Amino acid sequence: MSRGTSSAPNSDSDSGSKEKEFVFNADGSVLTDHKGKPVTVERFLCTKPLRYEVSTRKGPGGMKLSYMGGDMVTKTLNEAFGYDGWCMEVKNTTREEPIKDDKGRYHVAYIATVRVTHQRSGVYREDCGAGDAIDRNLASASGNALKGAVTDAMKRAARHFGEKLGNSLYHEGFNANNAPSTLKDSLDQLDIERAKSRFGFDKDRKVAAGQNAGVVTQTKAGQNQNMVLTKAGTEANTKQEKNNNGQTSIQSSYPKQTSRTQYVGNVVMEHSNLSNQPKANNAKPRVTSYQGAASSNQTAAKPTKAPFVTPANRCNNNKSST
Repeated sequence: MSRGTSSAPNSDSDSGSKEKEFVFNADGSVLTDHKGKPVTVERFLCTKPLRYEVSTRKGPGGMKLSYMGGDMVTKTLNEAFGYDGWCMEVKNTTREEPIKDDKGRYHVAYIATVRVTHQRSGVYREDCGAGDAIDRNLASASGNALKGAVTDAMKRAARHFGEKLGNSLYHEGFNANNAPSTLKDSLDQLDIERAKSRFGFDKDRKVAAGQNAGVVTQTKAGQNQNMVLTKAGTEANTKQEKNNNGQTSIQSSYPKQTSRTQYVGNVVMEHSNLSNQPKANNAKPRVTSYQGAASSNQTAAKPTKAPFVTPANRCNNNKSST
């Protein structure tokens, strides 16, 4: 049974669905995961590369860069498609003008364009790459530069087929340190990421619900705080009004004082007994003109000094007038 048309055991594919391609073991059997399900080529290519498949090298500024070598990319293509399931074609190469330095070495650079094709479907990916080399021999420098350019272009073209072929290395945060150790871990990680992105988890939904509840609770708390502040303000105003009413009642509780009239020359001064009244009003004696006053509230000028009048003198004055 050929590789591309094999029907895997325990396959959950329907007869009307698209025919699936599966990954095969070296003995020709279909590769199954730890749950007993057959691993399709699509699912295999969606997993991240394993830790032993990722290499590291020093980059600019002492940075540690992760990459996949050409040998690992070729191995993964053979595992996914089979040794006869894919092909590579060099579409174009361009050599830059060699430069010879003062030490007699040749600096050669190549740019290559490579196409990688999936044989069964005819789908292909192509990309470009660059390579350079330094050697005293021009042929050696040119050959090394060309091989580097072709390998670089092949890796760049292959990564467009899936995460397994190095596309995950372009994702921020993924490197050789956090790459999965086994295919089981890689498949579990893929299932979790797909379930989370497409359907979400109960835990995530609960967290989201909790966040929404927190927003509602915070809003209610703000409303309750506003209500408390409003109630406190109302009580304060009511208390102030009660205090004002109490002060008014205290002032009105004093008995009404009768005014005492004193005659000083032609000025009448009306005095009230204000000693027992509150001093907030700063009441002053009301002075009105006794003769020809325009208004009872008009305050007369300061009276001139008059001789002291006694009851006896007043009686004498009354007798003389009569």
